[in-house]
Amino acid sequence: MKIRSIHRLNNRIRNYLCLFLTIFIASSLCSTILFFWSISNEVDNKASTWANYLVERISFLETVVTSRATFDHGLSILRVTPDGEVVNTRPFPIEIKSIAKAPIFQRVKDFQPGQSLLIRQAEGDKSGCEDIYLIQRLDHSFAIAKVPSESLLPVSPNKTELYIRDNNGNCLYHSENNYFPGAYQVGRMFFSHFHVFSSAKTEVTDFGGLSITVAKDISTEFYAGIFLILFTAICLAILTKRSAFLTWDLEKNEQDFIRINKLLKRVAAEPNIKLTHLSAIEHSAQRIREVDWDTEARKMAFIENRNYITATAFFSGKILRLLDEVSAHSQMLAHSRHEYRELVQTARSIILRIDRAGKCTFFNEYAQLFFGYSEEEMIGNSVIGTLIPKTEQGESELEKLLYAVTVTPEDFPSNTNQNTRKDGSSVWVYWTNSPIFNEEGELTEILCVGTDITKRKKVETELHETRNYIRNIIDSMPSVIIGVDSQSRITQFNTAAQRMAVIPADKIEGAEVEEAFPSLNKYAYSIAQAIESGTPETDIRTQGLTGPNSHQDIIIYPLNKGMKGAVIRIDDATERVQIDEMMIQTEKMMSIGGLAAGMAHEINNPLGGILQGIQNIVRRISPELPANLKAAEKAGCSIDSIITYMEDRKIIKTLNGITDSGVRAASIVSGMLDFSRKSDSRKAPGDLRQIMDKASTLAAQDYNPQKKYDFKKITVHKDYDENLKQTPCTSTEIEQVFLNLLRNSAQAMIDWPEMDEQPVISIKIRNVRDMVKCTVSDNGPGMDEATRKRVFEPFYTTKAPGSGTGLGLSVSYFIITQNHQGTFHVDSSPGKGTKFTIQLPTVQN
Repeated sequence: MKIRSIHRLNNRIRNYLCLFLTIFIASSLCSTILFFWSISNEVDNKASTWANYLVERISFLETVVTSRATFDHGLSILRVTPDGEVVNTRPFPIEIKSIAKAPIFQRVKDFQPGQSLLIRQAEGDKSGCEDIYLIQRLDHSFAIAKVPSESLLPVSPNKTELYIRDNNGNCLYHSENNYFPGAYQVGRMFFSHFHVFSSAKTEVTDFGGLSITVAKDISTEFYAGIFLILFTAICLAILTKRSAFLTWDLEKNEQDFIRINKLLKRVAAEPNIKLTHLSAIEHSAQRIREVDWDTEARKMAFIENRNYITATAFFSGKILRLLDEVSAHSQMLAHSRHEYRELVQTARSIILRIDRAGKCTFFNEYAQLFFGYSEEEMIGNSVIGTLIPKTEQGESELEKLLYAVTVTPEDFPSNTNQNTRKDGSSVWVYWTNSPIFNEEGELTEILCVGTDITKRKKVETELHETRNYIRNIIDSMPSVIIGVDSQSRITQFNTAAQRMAVIPADKIEGAEVEEAFPSLNKYAYSIAQAIESGTPETDIRTQGLTGPNSHQDIIIYPLNKGMKGAVIRIDDATERVQIDEMMIQTEKMMSIGGLAAGMAHEINNPLGGILQGIQNIVRRISPELPANLKAAEKAGCSIDSIITYMEDRKIIKTLNGITDSGVRAASIVSGMLDFSRKSDSRKAPGDLRQIMDKASTLAAQDYNPQKKYDFKKITVHKDYDENLKQTPCTSTEIEQVFLNLLRNSAQAMIDWPEMDEQPVISIKIRNVRDMVKCTVSDNGPGMDEATRKRVFEPFYTTKAPGSGTGLGLSVSYFIITQNHQGTFHVDSSPGKGTKFTIQLPTVQN
């Protein structure tokens, strides 16, 4: 059966009533609009009809006026010339001979033939409608007819008010009616003496312009409609009033039901907090006692509702007595449980019970506070997914441990594992497990008592992580770190020290320093002295501890804060020693460069004198100078004979040879000066092709006292990019690098006894994206992998002692990579030559 609501029914009745009122008002408005539209349409039709009648009647009168018939239809007709002279009258003669000065004639004297006009005689008099004239312009005269107002229409209007006015507003005709004149107008409606008229107005453009106003008396229809609307409204008001009484009764009944509903909700309402069974029973009984059933019954508006409240009170009394009995039994049961629970809940330990399926059957208050789960969230739920993280396969160590505990708890009297709180944090708990058996001796539950050991575990973890962190720091250091106690026994060591030790790593800790590191035996006194005095031992430099050519710095730091021991740190100083030696060698090279510059200056001065003297000798024998001709004549010979003698004795050829040698020597001196001049390290855009050409020219002029090689015998192939980009560089430094490469290639090929081909050096300079790539390759002996890896090391050389310093490629590598932010690498194989590749950034990079 469909359940219905009184409130909804009441609203539906009101909605139906509002709908009915809306329909009534809308229909009344539509009916009123339709009524007025029909009346207006009827009056408009009548106005058009009377306008047609008027036009036809006047047209007929015009025909009568212009005809020569004797029947005049009650009209008085004059024939007037265009000058205003009367030429003919009918039906009766008149004594007026001229109307030229009459106002009517003055108005129409300019009319064209065929033009007509219907006017009153006195235009200022608007009270009556006498003396109406119809004037028509003929070809050679005017026809003027006096027309009675009743002759303007063929018939008189019946039950219709009709007004005809000319274009000046003068009344030409109106029907007899005592109500319409002076009526109050609203739109097209006129109200006068309780009469209602509907009017319409039509304009006639002929005969000088006429207007026809038609009014119909609609008093009967109007008042009948008003009466009908009032009657319907009164009936509707009565219906609305009766419907309101019905809705009021329904509303009162609804209010009774609302009181009953609130009363039942108040009795059956549950508390805001969850109560135990006993508390819930007492709460329900208290709610029933709080209700005054008699008072609630008297509040009901209908007798049926009062009877319902009375019946509910009867059954509530029965239920109350039953609740009292249940409450008494529940109190006894709760007291016995309270004694047991008080013992468990007050304990400051995690206590819970789980069945063999892993579901929690007991969860004490401390466990709830510790894990964050309420008793309702845990009881009946598995500890997997709550206290123990759940995995998809169920194969985690904790899940396997729980399964083993539930099967054989006697094998796991205690265990330590990591559990999860409700907020997702992890805690460490130490558990003790006790099995619980039923009367048949079967395992039913396991009692688990836990202790929080999270802080202890955290301290242990932090201590372990700190020790690992310190160990990683020590192991990552390149220095050798050795910790010793007061007995010189090793307590700590890092990875570098492990590599240096002569005994296995598992035996280093606890061994004496002399046993694990025999090379430190000679520093035993220094170690003991640092431990006793508490003063660090520094500035100890030795060599050979980690390799035959290695150098080391040893520092011994004593421990403080009451601890007896020391830390031995051994740092590799090989590179530092090599740098010191390289600096010394660099200073030597700078001194040699200065000496070479001085020698070049000293050579340059006499060389200039020689070249200048040769030039003067050539000028003295030139036949083009008059002074030479005069001197030859004075000596008794001609200048030509002197030149012939010198050519025969090859003196001129000798002078040319001296000039060429002097120029070549000057070029060599200039190259020596440019190379030895110190760079100001200021970079400028440079062309590597020009720098390479200058370096190859200088290499070709290189002088070797031992004459082991001649650079001119080496074929040099150059392959340059035509549109080579410029690079920001210090030209003298790049020239030094190119010169070192050319010299090394030349010397390697000349010194190779198995060189059976023509020595060739190939030079290629190309644009590679935003870099300029320069390769210098030869077909010499090449080098093995070990030599290739060490070729850029300072002081490393494969030449015989006294033949090289080992600094050329090292300095070149520093110039390219550090000073010019480029790259420098070598490719080589034994017997297949060597290729050096340099890449420098362009100006755009």
